[in-house]
Amino acid sequence: MTEASLTHLLLMNLIPAVVARGLVKHWNYFSHHIIASPGMAHPMQACFEESYVVMGAARTMGLLDDARMTAICRRYNDRMMEFQGVHYPDMYDMGYGYNRDANDMVNCSCVADNASTANGMLEAVRTFPHLPENKKVLASVKRYIDHCLENYLTDKGVMGVGVLNHQINPEELHEYWCADALFVSTLIRYADLTGESQYYDAAVPMVEYISTYDYKNTLMGEWTKSAPQQILIYTSEGLIAALASAEMKKRLLVPLGQVIQFSPKAEPEEVVPAQAPNLVNQELASTLKGGGDTIWSCLVARFGEFTDWFHQNQMADGSFEHPVDDHFRCYEPLAAGLLLDAARNTEGNAWLESIAAKQLRFMASDAGKLYYGLYANDFASGMGLVSFATAGEILKERDLEGWEAAVQGVFDRGEDIW
Repeated sequence: MTEASLTHLLLMNLIPAVVARGLVKHWNYFSHHIIASPGMAHPMQACFEESYVVMGAARTMGLLDDARMTAICRRYNDRMMEFQGVHYPDMYDMGYGYNRDANDMVNCSCVADNASTANGMLEAVRTFPHLPENKKVLASVKRYIDHCLENYLTDKGVMGVGVLNHQINPEELHEYWCADALFVSTLIRYADLTGESQYYDAAVPMVEYISTYDYKNTLMGEWTKSAPQQILIYTSEGLIAALASAEMKKRLLVPLGQVIQFSPKAEPEEVVPAQAPNLVNQELASTLKGGGDTIWSCLVARFGEFTDWFHQNQMADGSFEHPVDDHFRCYEPLAAGLLLDAARNTEGNAWLESIAAKQLRFMASDAGKLYYGLYANDFASGMGLVSFATAGEILKERDLEGWEAAVQGVFDRGEDIW
């Protein structure tokens, strides 16, 4: 990326009126949604999908002062604790995968989906530290974490898929990128809240794995068979959590442990991604950096590859290069929130705000509502809520009066709420 292009990007910051409009519309949807009703047991399709609504609701509470957002988080945590172990010992209820084989083994109880659930629970604890049930919530997450560490690790400390197709860690998924990425986030979040440093240590080989695995040639072929966005977004949850953690950096400034055993190792990068409408240079910037010889340097380089993709493949309207399967565009609304987390919490990534701002403008529009299925597809909408709430936190911190005026402007214009 040239210096001129970077300067141009830095000028494209978050717009309070746009962020407020998108946040209030998502808040209005979920505050009237069945999820906000205490009388409903399983109001959404799957618990891991609901976790993003919970993360967004937790961040929205401080922006709109609506107690229903806290209630959503508390009801979710209560339900997750109540049904922990019912589906599979010590694991959370996923909302699916209940069917059993002749040996009475459940179809699936995945580490990755359970980690999303745990991350939603931990976000509520982080955001509302005064709640009396927090100790029970943390104990519940610890029970899940310890179960996974005891049952699904390779001998090099890499996380497997968990239970899938009635098997524990099927041979081809002894290592699974999504499980490692989301579980890394859980380990770091939990350690941050409790000070139990052994969970930072446990995350080290998993961070190395997501920093070095061949994400374009995984065994399940997600990059080409579904959409790059799926891999980029879920892997980034773990990458950003590690990049933002001083405790992890201390542990990652060590040589690679060569943890990959079953999954394809990363091959040399193709220098030009498909289409790349915003291509600035002939080559991706990350190909010029090199991975380095420590886990930390590989982590930095890997996230650099991902940010190159988001920049170079963002379309004029703010969306990204069209997914192979339209179904997978539902993952994409989380991109802005993740990029903003990286922009404010990791070194050298402030420029990512411009990418997020462009996508948020699209998501706040009717065209974005139609493209992503916002206020209809709950998974996409929950991820959109996270992104707008994260942007709102940044804007409120920068200019409290400006943020409050932007929110009031949306309420004054009533029609913007729907």
